[in-house]
Amino acid sequence: MPHETPAPVLGPPTRHERILKVLDRLLYDREFREAFTADGPAGRRLGLDADLVDAFGRVDLHELALVGRNIRSEVVSGGTGTGPGLKGAFPRTLDELRERRGVAVNQVAERFIASPSFQRFRDVPFSPYGRGTTLPECFHRFMAGRPPELDPRGELEPLIHHEAAAAVVRAVATGAHATFDVTLAHTAFHGGVLCGFRAYGEAPGAWRLEPTMFLAGGGRCVIGTARRPLYEALTAFLDGRLDVLAPRVRASLEERVRAWGLR
Repeated sequence: MPHETPAPVLGPPTRHERILKVLDRLLYDREFREAFTADGPAGRRLGLDADLVDAFGRVDLHELALVGRNIRSEVVSGGTGTGPGLKGAFPRTLDELRERRGVAVNQVAERFIASPSFQRFRDVPFSPYGRGTTLPECFHRFMAGRPPELDPRGELEPLIHHEAAAAVVRAVATGAHATFDVTLAHTAFHGGVLCGFRAYGEAPGAWRLEPTMFLAGGGRCVIGTARRPLYEALTAFLDGRLDVLAPRVRASLEERVRAWGLR
């Protein structure tokens, strides 16, 4: 019989691991932080294990509130590791959320920061989940989950994806892929070039979302309207599947890729 390696048996989390988990929530979950400030570490709303209450008994509440505001500010406006922030990457999405739901950008950021989707970003490059993903992709993941207080029917997803894809290819063009993985829907790497295409046919006409191609490679990015046949020919060219392309098409694509500076 073939030898099977038994799965590792994971024991209960250590005290140190539990302390880090509580600290994580204090930094990123506003409701948890406010309950801690109001009731102290022994408060019932927190539900801390008895052996952790003393560990958090000397937390500076003023400093804690300041750190929380700083984190939100960086996510909203950009800062170390966050790129352009939500305002820079999702201006149209934030406008729709404000007009449709009456939700201000700071409220959006607080909900996003407290969500599991944000964890894919903030622990980079030491995340237990892997290298993590860019902030725009994490925000798309969060909103694609249809948060009930923001977009319960997922109506904004096409717009969010368009803005996220544009932000991701710009990040990859600046070298972010050395730190972050890219798993955004409708994108993949072909021959070392990040490629994405989506027709956005389900988007309302008022948004004016045309079929769009997103490319990043060689320190450059290209974002523009395109048709699927061109995109499929381009990805075949980048993958080295030249036999499926007519000679004149290969020559045209080679010229385009060179002009775009993708290779």
